[in-house]
Amino acid sequence: MSQSEKPTKAFILSLTAGILILSNTALLGAAATWFPRIIPTIPGSANDTTVLYRLIALGLIFGVLVLLGAIMLHSKPANKKAWGIIAIVFSIPSVITGGGFIIGFILGVMSGAKALSWKPEVSKHD
Repeated sequence: MSQSEKPTKAFILSLTAGILILSNTALLGAAATWFPRIIPTIPGSANDTTVLYRLIALGLIFGVLVLLGAIMLHSKPANKKAWGIIAIVFSIPSVITGGGFIIGFILGVMSGAKALSWKPEVSKHD
């Protein structure tokens, strides 16, 4: 399958979004571990770091699933709608952990929309 038959722009955007979401969540995890008093408390948590660690686990899952959608979009573009929906669905809730510095969230939604609207080029055989 040639590059023109793959949604390359959607793949790059989704890959970047997944990396940003994972890096944002990793930084949040480092801050929660080493500087737990810096992070504003969640109402009702009374500075309980287990709530933060649960959020970090969710953020890592969201980031990995966005990356999985990107990789599958590149390797199996026939199922572009499913991979685009995965990118959108898991980019949106990543906002609770920072959304990949918000840019990851935006790129994830854009990549999913691009994947859903992508059509392979029709080759002309003369």
